[in-house]
Amino acid sequence: MFKYLTALAILLNIGLLAPAKADDLLATIDRLRVTDGQMRVMTQIDLYEHGELSRSSLYEVYADDARRSLALFRSDAEAGQKVLMLDDQFYLFLPNSRRQIRITPMQKLLGDASTGDISSLRWSEDYRIDEQHTQEDGTLQLKLSAARRGLSYGSVELVVDADTAVPISATFYLPSGRVAKNATFEMGVDKSTGDVRLLTMILEDRIQTAQRTEVHYLSVEPWNIPEPWFNPAFLLRNNL
Repeated sequence: MFKYLTALAILLNIGLLAPAKADDLLATIDRLRVTDGQMRVMTQIDLYEHGELSRSSLYEVYADDARRSLALFRSDAEAGQKVLMLDDQFYLFLPNSRRQIRITPMQKLLGDASTGDISSLRWSEDYRIDEQHTQEDGTLQLKLSAARRGLSYGSVELVVDADTAVPISATFYLPSGRVAKNATFEMGVDKSTGDVRLLTMILEDRIQTAQRTEVHYLSVEPWNIPEPWFNPAFLLRNNL
């Protein structure tokens, strides 16, 4: 709660205002999560069981604003693995393999975190707002639907602060309508840039209630990504 209130105070001090138009709202929320254009996002996923850290994995994610991203697996146990996202197509590259493997965005990485959770970083590219309602507690409840087929989730119920657009919680639904996962968000100050942004997404397991997955966005920074990094043939020949 302290982290949230601190971040909220800073947002108010820098004059961040909730957008007046619905079609601008998701873009505003995205700016609290990622940068515009090409970027590098260092991401760490921690799996907790019964309150104790069980496993941890590190990913170096490169993404642009044309629905392309490349996730490099940086933990020792997964070193050399890569996931490439080209629009709605996901490909897994294994070390020394001669061909890529087609996977889905729901492919699990660790705990409840999937490839789509770290590769698809901009909600404004993937979803549209169908409904929005301001609540008495000062939150804005949004109902989002997928802008096209092939996305990780068919719809999302997102709760944000009505004044600042700071994300608070979300429920993600599969295209079938079944709940896939619930998430809460923690804001804070990026130590490397001083920017206020989303630092952590916490996923609660709906079946294994003693399990919790935390997705930490350790750093988000603009980055000039070499064009060959989005070429499957190049990735097969290079470990990066």
